[in-house]
Amino acid sequence: MCMYIYCIKDIVFLTCFIIMLGFSMVETKSKGISFYNYLINNGYYFNKELIENYLLSLKVKPFVIFTGNSGTGKTKLSQLFAKYISSFGDLNDDSLDIFESDDRSDTISDEFVVVKAKTNYSSWKNKGWTLGKDDFKNILPIRECETKFNMIVDGISAIGSINLGFQLYYESNEIQNYFKELYEDDDSQVVDLKIDCESLRNFISDDYLEPNGSIIITQKSNKSSYNERQWMMNKDIFKYLPFHNGYFECNVDVNDIKSKAKFRIVPKLSFSPNDELQNYLQKNHGKIVNIELKIDKFDFDNFEQKFDNNEDNLKETNELISSNPITPKYAIIPVGANWTDNSNILGYFNAITEKYQTTPAYDLIYEASSDNYNSYFLILDEMNLSHVERYFSDFLSAIESKESIPLYGGSQLKLTLPDNLFIIGTVNVDETTYMFSPKVLDRANTIEFDTLSVSDYINLNLDNDDFKGDINYLQSPLIDSDISNLNIVDLKEILSEISCTGGNLLQVLTNELNSFQSKLKPAGFDFGFRVINEILRFMVVAWRYENSPDNWDNWQRYFDAQIKQKILPKLHGSQKAIGNVLNDLFNSCLINSDNNEQAKLFDLSENNCKYYTSALKLQNMAKVLSDQRYVSFIN
Repeated sequence: MCMYIYCIKDIVFLTCFIIMLGFSMVETKSKGISFYNYLINNGYYFNKELIENYLLSLKVKPFVIFTGNSGTGKTKLSQLFAKYISSFGDLNDDSLDIFESDDRSDTISDEFVVVKAKTNYSSWKNKGWTLGKDDFKNILPIRECETKFNMIVDGISAIGSINLGFQLYYESNEIQNYFKELYEDDDSQVVDLKIDCESLRNFISDDYLEPNGSIIITQKSNKSSYNERQWMMNKDIFKYLPFHNGYFECNVDVNDIKSKAKFRIVPKLSFSPNDELQNYLQKNHGKIVNIELKIDKFDFDNFEQKFDNNEDNLKETNELISSNPITPKYAIIPVGANWTDNSNILGYFNAITEKYQTTPAYDLIYEASSDNYNSYFLILDEMNLSHVERYFSDFLSAIESKESIPLYGGSQLKLTLPDNLFIIGTVNVDETTYMFSPKVLDRANTIEFDTLSVSDYINLNLDNDDFKGDINYLQSPLIDSDISNLNIVDLKEILSEISCTGGNLLQVLTNELNSFQSKLKPAGFDFGFRVINEILRFMVVAWRYENSPDNWDNWQRYFDAQIKQKILPKLHGSQKAIGNVLNDLFNSCLINSDNNEQAKLFDLSENNCKYYTSALKLQNMAKVLSDQRYVSFIN
């Protein structure tokens, strides 16, 4: 009998695995779809509330822990969202969005260069975009400018490079209204943006200086120079480039709406990792430094501007696009059981080569620091296969303090975690893994993945309920990214203006948090101001996601999520230590909380609960505790 049950279990697991493998062999891409539909198109199904909880959590804190049985999709969900963001772009509150698309084209009409523009937040809010450079590869001498060279900064040698960015701003309010309407209807639409050819022809100038071996410029030492190894170059560089001061006015056409516009080139000077130079720049923060770029000449003479729209050019463009796919903005780092320090994440100084040895995680962080318009994801797979505090404590402190991380002893070289970096840790629990300390759990939202039934998975019994709020807000991590900086005064001001079932939302949340804190205190699991602030921030983000209603009836759904993600994860212990605590917390989740029900025996349903998912978790923990005399949240 036991053997029969074991075989059935294996067959079920194998069936799930084969189906999952079949779905995941090819990950499809489709423009104009939500992240949820993107998951479905790629053969993965996750509960919509889990997706909401994950994406809302990213806005509150850039550190999320996924826990659950092996094979429930923890790593896959974090990877697919990172791929989705990489493919379809990110939205940013206060900066231009970089548009990268498989649909890029330098198709030319008789009068205009036609490029593709995305109807994102920036397209109407900022009346402009940062445009992909491939759109102009045959029209402007980009490759001729973007070259590597030796450079000397105040006597310190380094390897440098110049990279160009392109920005366009239009003036027309009519175009702005057009993009706003498109954005509100579907933010993933792509439209033709026409730029008149004559302006682009006139932008290229023959009046530039030859470097003759070197270019001397000055730049100011700042955080970007020593943390991110880059400067936004001043206008002096345009003396040597074939562009009229890097700026021109042009005419644009969108959907037959014409407007004047401004087009500008933004040159950036970067240099390879260099301890000596970075230490020098940090020590001399604010100083104007002299930089010599060792460039013999730019090869502008061989550049031929092409406005032709023949088949050969289109073929060349398509080949370029297919050979240069969108760079994924994530890294999956498998955690090793032998990790005892941060060198596997941040790298180390190689005493033999006398150079700093980077890692894929370090490279991703550096790339994120150089591109604050997009979200980047560091995915730590099997995070608790080693003691988390041993290799990750620097990150935990930096996430909280916003201070830089020293890279190795005795060095002034430091790494700053950028605001657009999100860290996802996946967790399994078995005899090979370690428990989390309160220090780790306090600093994360811990999201549990339930096992999907075989019938639901095979038959794709999807959640047909609509998302409760603005899906564009939800799946854009950089919108409202400053929410993590709101202090208790800011939070009280926002929440006190919101009404809900039960009265004023601030007062209701205060009473509920007081109740849970008092029940946790006897067992030593009560929480401090960090957890309180992050729960309140989550509630503000959820309220904004649901379009900021004056009277918010759905607040309990999100407070339920925070009980489970922020309050319960630290719970662990014996029957004697936490048996009564589990029952007290369970009763706090019920509509009628005064009956002192026994959690493991209660007939639980959504109809008799205020906080159903938390009550269900507490009931399951109470049952495990009764059977095994010990239980933990991550069990």
